Amino acid sequence: MDPIKLDGNIFFKIRFNTMHADTNLYWRIIINDEEYLAATLNCRVNTFSDESFDKNANTTKWHIAGICRHFHLDEDGNASFSD
Repeated sequence: MDPIKLDGNIFFKIRFNTMHADTNLYWRIIINDEEYLAATLNCRVNTFSDESFDKNANTTKWHIAGICRHFHLDEDGNASFSD
């Protein structure tokens, strides 16, 4: 997996990845309609519950959401959110 670093005013949503199968990528992270899969999460920012309509699933989904200034996903699938 290629590492990813994003900086700015980042609104993110986190949901459990029910399709993880035999991978260790248990989490879906959604930023600007882009989805990233992660094995672990380290949230160092405030989070809150949120809901949105998922066009692909044609249903409402609930998730943990937050705003961070820095998002990093390393080559092992470890995601971190920080100010």
